[in-house]
Amino acid sequence: MKKIITVILVLLLTFTMVTGCGNGVPDSVTEIINVATLNGPTGIGMTKLMDQTDKYNITVYQAPTDVVGKMINGEIDIAAVPSNLAATLYNKTGGKVVAISPITMGVLYILGNETDVEDVTDLKGKTIVASGKGGAPEYILQKILKDAGLTIGKDVQVDWLANHTDVNKKLLTQKGTVAMLPEPFVSVAEDNEKADIEELFDLNELWEKSTGESLPMGVLVAQKDFVEERESDLKLFLYDYGLSVDFVNDDEESAKAVVDAGFIGKVEVAEDAIPNCNIVLFENRKEGHSILKKFNEILFEMEPASIGGKLPDEEFYY
Repeated sequence: MKKIITVILVLLLTFTMVTGCGNGVPDSVTEIINVATLNGPTGIGMTKLMDQTDKYNITVYQAPTDVVGKMINGEIDIAAVPSNLAATLYNKTGGKVVAISPITMGVLYILGNETDVEDVTDLKGKTIVASGKGGAPEYILQKILKDAGLTIGKDVQVDWLANHTDVNKKLLTQKGTVAMLPEPFVSVAEDNEKADIEELFDLNELWEKSTGESLPMGVLVAQKDFVEERESDLKLFLYDYGLSVDFVNDDEESAKAVVDAGFIGKVEVAEDAIPNCNIVLFENRKEGHSILKKFNEILFEMEPASIGGKLPDEEFYY
């Protein structure tokens, strides 16, 4: 009888270890997962994963263009990318990339350094400094300006810079500058005491007013082969990522962790920025996919090239 009990206990212990303490999640990955994210809200959501080097090799890039080639050639298993780039990757790879969930909602704002702008129509004749040409920010800005009767290149010029850091530098150092930035760069700019920076417009509110839809800014995508062949690894990643999202949004220590991870320079700025980063992970996949699908439809109607030339079919949505 003792031998039987011992065998049962060993089996139970083994099962518990394999299934991650009984929650159905494995304890370890079959091999290291290569993850790409961006320096911004999409990266901040992964803060709690940064030190888990036994499971994840996470690289933070400054611009979405740095991720595209690596995702296409299969160097990266999972990536956090701008919402429209997810559909573009699906089309460019012939369906070899799938969308898992929106991971950041509206984070875009237009700021001014001692400007005379009070209404969107006041942007006529001005230049907006921005980053993200070809990405979601360009088409979101285009939509908002169009609703105000303004056309990019005709009524409003846009000076496209390489990344948000460069945009922030120009905003802070040149009076009269109008800039489009996402959080946490908005909070970084507003924290600077040497410049008189003010928020002019919340593009997230303007988008919802214009379209009646939520604004997904970042999307988690994965290689289709990875999803199909390493299901347990994906399950563990999503479990850990969900814990990281909860930590960043709810834990009082998250601001320091975000600073330690190198995303923001000061704890006080991180405390202000995190609530406005709208970091999420949709456990209800259908809800997340519905938001992303409507966004793709709006962009496709505006400019098919914005999502790679055609609307993704249902196979795109994990």
